[in-house]
Amino acid sequence: MTLSRRQFLQKTALAAGLIGLPAPLLAQDRPALKIPPLIEVGRGRPVRLDFRPAQTQFNQGKLADVWGVNGQYLGPTVRVRSGNFIKLTYNNSLPQALSVNIQGLLTPTEMLGSKQRKIEPKASWSPIVNINQPAATAWYHASTLFNSAFQTYRGLAGLWMIEDENSRKLKLPNQYGVNDIPLILQDQLINTQGVQVLDNQAPQFLGNRLFVNGQESPHLVVSRGWVRLRIVNASLSRAYDLALDNGQPLYLIATGMGMLAEPLAQERIWLAPSERVEVLANLNEGGQVSLITGQKRGILDKVSQLFADNDYLKDNVILELRPEGLVSVFTDLPQLTPINLDDFKLKIDQERKFNLRPLDRTINQQRFDPKRIDFTVKQGSVERWYLSSVDPIGFNIQGAKFIVETRSGKQESIKKLAWQDTVWLNPNELVTILVKFDHKASQDLPFSYGVTDLMLADKGAMGQFTCE
Repeated sequence: MTLSRRQFLQKTALAAGLIGLPAPLLAQDRPALKIPPLIEVGRGRPVRLDFRPAQTQFNQGKLADVWGVNGQYLGPTVRVRSGNFIKLTYNNSLPQALSVNIQGLLTPTEMLGSKQRKIEPKASWSPIVNINQPAATAWYHASTLFNSAFQTYRGLAGLWMIEDENSRKLKLPNQYGVNDIPLILQDQLINTQGVQVLDNQAPQFLGNRLFVNGQESPHLVVSRGWVRLRIVNASLSRAYDLALDNGQPLYLIATGMGMLAEPLAQERIWLAPSERVEVLANLNEGGQVSLITGQKRGILDKVSQLFADNDYLKDNVILELRPEGLVSVFTDLPQLTPINLDDFKLKIDQERKFNLRPLDRTINQQRFDPKRIDFTVKQGSVERWYLSSVDPIGFNIQGAKFIVETRSGKQESIKKLAWQDTVWLNPNELVTILVKFDHKASQDLPFSYGVTDLMLADKGAMGQFTCE
């Protein structure tokens, strides 16, 4: 960002004024967190998701035209139980063709959908979906060929919560919107008219304002005790470095695909685009605490951001938690179900190598071709994939699950052992994953894989495969 002399002098004067202000005047009046509506799905109960134009306010007092689901910006949370089936109706009331993916749902593409499954404007699609997998936090979003970034950015995103008998028996916070909190993270670039800005020709997108469930760096009043946060990174390109600003740990209890054996205390958790995690925060004692990305900021950081580029987040607070009431009698860390290591003793049927050059939009020196099937796997098989990238990037697979085996030749800690569908790749770091393919995908409706950066995926850094 280049500043004129006049702009520089104006910002310098403002910076001097900020330094002179007392700390209380610098406190932000944060909006209250909005909790997405919950659709509770019983056996055979229909679910209708109507994708259509909506309105919201990114800047206070300025309505902005966006897209959403069932009449509001972003979508409702769908909660289902493993063992049930639902009739899911997608209705496209938008001016563009639309494909929808539920990342984390394990089912054939006939039920899940595919980038090749287009829903034309004024059309609908009604698959009957069988839910048959362990508890998971999935998310649904636009997955349209060459247009998923724009449509997701406009507001086509929401959560799926899958429960099973085991997860319902655990003594975890489970009151939706009370102590079990969904958080959809998106960075945005908003102009002075309060309207979203997105340059589709840019290689990646990094906004300067952080929104959670459509609110900018909001707050939530909660009762003292343990709070469960289900976090999905719905940003197009930005990864998040999650932490609590009081230095206390976050307790990782689940990836987007499954539970860990026990809560894992983490000072920081890296979250790639499309990745989901479930964490616990201990709010039994102390005052308000904020979930942040990056390092805790002070007054000097507020000054420096005046001279920062447009991709620097103005506020790195994701959610400010304000506990109230008496200390909970349940102060012990909730326990999870020990895993059966035999479930992870996998027989390898085949190995594949994938070298990513994300900014060149290639995987193994090839850009995406919608007419090309890159490979075919056997249903029920397990493969070892060798992943490397010249750029830092997230990588995921649709319709399959994997465990991270090694990073740079070192075995992944058994404490982190859990099924996943998304992994972060550091530059020139070799990561091996063991991928299990349990569900079919046809030649006409293949599964996809590739970078989780939707801008780069739209431009070719992805591929597709069938499962027979």
